[in-house]
Amino acid sequence: MSDLSRQAGLLSLADFIRFFIKTLIGIALARILSPADLGTYRQLFLIYGTLSGILLLGFPQGLLYFIPKSEDLEHTKRLITRTMHVVSILAVLCALIIFFTRFLIARSFNNPDIAQLLIPYSIYPLFLFVTQMYSSIMLGLKQPLKSASFAIFAIACDFILVLGSALIFEDMRYIVGALILSALLQWLWAEWGIRHLKTGWSLSNFTGFKEQLAYTIPLGLSLLVGVLSVQLDKLMISGFFKPEDFAVFSLGAMELPLIGILVNSVNSILLPHMSSGNKTELAAIFSASVRKNSIIVFPLASVFFIFATEFMIFFYGAIYASAALYFRVYLLILPLRVATYGIVFQALGKTRLVMIDSIIMLCLNAILNFVMIRLYGMVGAAIATVIVSWLIVIVYLLQMRYSLGFKLLSMFPLKSMLINLCAALLPVIIVLPVSGFI
Repeated sequence: MSDLSRQAGLLSLADFIRFFIKTLIGIALARILSPADLGTYRQLFLIYGTLSGILLLGFPQGLLYFIPKSEDLEHTKRLITRTMHVVSILAVLCALIIFFTRFLIARSFNNPDIAQLLIPYSIYPLFLFVTQMYSSIMLGLKQPLKSASFAIFAIACDFILVLGSALIFEDMRYIVGALILSALLQWLWAEWGIRHLKTGWSLSNFTGFKEQLAYTIPLGLSLLVGVLSVQLDKLMISGFFKPEDFAVFSLGAMELPLIGILVNSVNSILLPHMSSGNKTELAAIFSASVRKNSIIVFPLASVFFIFATEFMIFFYGAIYASAALYFRVYLLILPLRVATYGIVFQALGKTRLVMIDSIIMLCLNAILNFVMIRLYGMVGAAIATVIVSWLIVIVYLLQMRYSLGFKLLSMFPLKSMLINLCAALLPVIIVLPVSGFI
């Protein structure tokens, strides 16, 4: 377990560096660009994030499951080669969708300026789809150092090129060009890094593809629903409000990135090891990760809840102080992030169950978001997302108990979690009444 902790720590460090630099980019852009341009910039990533979540179909996560199960190096090469071929086709499809729907997107987002930017931006997924696979390949091969190195290189490219173009030109056209150049450099790194893991084109590479699809498509659909659930409030806000309003909402309506870094890094390390273990070992690994995550998650959630307004003003400026409201609402999701519940279903190959749950919750989320936005404006979207997030976790827990046969007490160290939670809540109870927030 100590080896797993070191690997997770390495990825967490790399992702923290990536988060730190990405935060610097966001801070700089918030102070350089107008709120309308910042809203447009963030909408570009909303578009890419949504489409990539739809089209990648869970192939990156599927590699974390299949690579450790490969019989030999040749089998691994065939798996990687066919996956890269399919992902490249999906990248072209994504580019075509962005290009040909650019006017529809502009009308839907109440943002006519974005239509022209989407012409060059349609090139972006041609490079980024492949680079998203690189980290999964390295993690599947249990080489987290290579994945971490690539993550740092990628964000360094964004920092130098995107921030540089923003400082020099203060023009979204040049910023989009910088994004594409950065994506190209990342693509070159990824292609060079996996060149020895790919074979030539052959139908034999697709041996076992049916099994891969049987795992990947249900997982991909559930991830798609997960992406849409996360992005749904932002998509609806873009449809109901102006780009400058979206800029404020999107800065606040986020889960604490530090927590996402921690949990994603831990899960990326755990899944390849959990896939080959029995239920007892799986429960032990899961429980240990939950205990360690709670030590970090609960205190950070408390600190940022108390100082949400100061956090927004310090990083983005007083013009975005109102984003603190949405940030505080989203922090109510954080207690759930001591674990990623779907990883248990992935490790046991039960991705269909995750897919069904996710579809039901997406439908509920869409209805609830629409109603809450109509009733309460932008904050209603954030509240709806929090409610649905708690509901899906409750469903997962019930299924882990009754469908998979796990004893929840063996997976969740409740005593340790309760102690950590009480210690984290104490300063909130003391400070908030004094500060006048309540």
